Amino acid sequence: MGYLAIYATAFQVMLRELHIKDYALIDEIRVEFSSGLNIITGETGAGKSILIGSLGQVLGERAATEFIRTGADRYVVEALFLFDRAHPVFAALKQLGVEIESGELILRREVSREGYGRCYANDTQVTARALKSIGDLLVDIHGPHSHQSLLKVEKHIDFLDSFGQIEDLVGQMEREYRRLTALRDKLEELKQKRTAAEEKRELYRFQLKEITDASPDLKNLEQLEQQYTVLENRERLAEDVIQLYNLLYGGEDSVVERLGRGAHWLRDAARFDQLLAEKSKAYDSLIYELEDLSSFLRDYGERLSDDPQRLEELRNKLAALDQIKRKYGGNVEKVWERKEFLERELAFSEDIDHQIEEVEEAVLKLREEFSRRCASVSRRRRTVASRLAVQVESSLRQLGIPNAQFEVRFFDREDPKGEVEIEDRRYNPGPKGIEEVEFFISTNAGEERKPLAKIVSLGEISRIMLSLKSILAEVDAIPTLIFDEIDVGISGRIAEAVGRKMKQLSTTHQIISITHLPQIAKMADRHLSVFKEVREGRSTTRAVCLTEEERVEELARLLEGEMISQTALRHAKEMLQEAERSPHS
Repeated sequence: MGYLAIYATAFQVMLRELHIKDYALIDEIRVEFSSGLNIITGETGAGKSILIGSLGQVLGERAATEFIRTGADRYVVEALFLFDRAHPVFAALKQLGVEIESGELILRREVSREGYGRCYANDTQVTARALKSIGDLLVDIHGPHSHQSLLKVEKHIDFLDSFGQIEDLVGQMEREYRRLTALRDKLEELKQKRTAAEEKRELYRFQLKEITDASPDLKNLEQLEQQYTVLENRERLAEDVIQLYNLLYGGEDSVVERLGRGAHWLRDAARFDQLLAEKSKAYDSLIYELEDLSSFLRDYGERLSDDPQRLEELRNKLAALDQIKRKYGGNVEKVWERKEFLERELAFSEDIDHQIEEVEEAVLKLREEFSRRCASVSRRRRTVASRLAVQVESSLRQLGIPNAQFEVRFFDREDPKGEVEIEDRRYNPGPKGIEEVEFFISTNAGEERKPLAKIVSLGEISRIMLSLKSILAEVDAIPTLIFDEIDVGISGRIAEAVGRKMKQLSTTHQIISITHLPQIAKMADRHLSVFKEVREGRSTTRAVCLTEEERVEELARLLEGEMISQTALRHAKEMLQEAERSPHS
């Protein structure tokens, strides 16, 4: 089995390696992690939290130029993740255009002393915002850092739904909400169009009537223009036609008369040449055509009568048609286009009421379905909330918070004008339904419950997250959990319980935890020691993976400090043997 397969078989995604250069006390180190439980120990000030802080940088946290190592112009942090295509991060990377071939994801961030930074995902440059969106799918950090999903109130409802395994039901509700929103938007659009159509309806009807009334004349526009031209120029036409008639036929020595004399000469010559005889017929035809033309001219001239009334009528009609052309586009083709537009708009205006009625019926039907779905989800959530509270309180008692009181508090989105009605109460729903959810907790006897996000103690918030993550282990999609300061304020039996809980959680998640307690450290699948050393007159942070013998010494140091006794070494060895016999090892 290859390198990638060995480490990625049990988990869809895991952090394999962290490469840090010129960050705080670190000149350059590479830290390898494994699946299961990774424990980091070391003396106070050695730089354990620096490792977690540097990881936060490559996960998209705010750039921190103050951590650039003295003498360097930039720091570089690079994280190698192994994953398979089933995890949601694959789709997110694909959407960002990040190429993925080998099942490896390398996130890289560089920050200069001037504050300029560059972010990469598999050598594809991305924004810090995109880097953070990827990081949110990969790692949940619990400690003095900002990658804490439990402190994001908007995530509480997702925790609750995951615990109750009602994500499918919630998904259906969200889809119905989106469909309902789309229908409402369509209805509003139709109503706006109807209002606009009503405002224009009378105008459109007037315009259509105006064009329709003028349509016969517009179709015969060329004939009307010809009639007008003839009447407008009647005198000139009459004079020209008479002159032409007289020239061809009616006057003395007319063309037809002359041609008649010519016909006599041609027939006489044709007696001597057959070729001329053949042309004689064509000559006669010419005379006949001129006679016909003359007859037409005579009749045309007689029909040319003075008709002032008709002339005025045509003048007014053409002026009106010209006005219509200018009004509706400038030519007859544009007038016809306007007519078609008006007919469509008026037809739509008449049909829009029917469309609105259909959409209103669809909205009403979907609203009823959505209301039933919201009611069902809300009932399930409230049932699930009680169970979650019981399990969290029980888990926290095991982890050293005996007086914990946990509550899932619901904030209904009631609104007298809301469109969802359940048992005579109206709500203004969102995609998550008719309520918002927030976790409240009290960790001390006699204290009222307060919003979970207001808890100050890092140790408490980490143990609460450990409890919730353990309860939601099978449905939680974030693969790597990091706990910093989880052992603050605990020891002995409680520390043992925390260690066992983390070991149990590490069967479904990759866990990385900083601890000062041997009871937690003994449970490690991979134990890293962080220490500080001086090289060439400068302090630098180092990290090494401990062998079994080195682990015994490290646990003994955690038990007694720097002066390690044989008793401490025996005790440390027994702790490791006990951890190996643990049912979760």
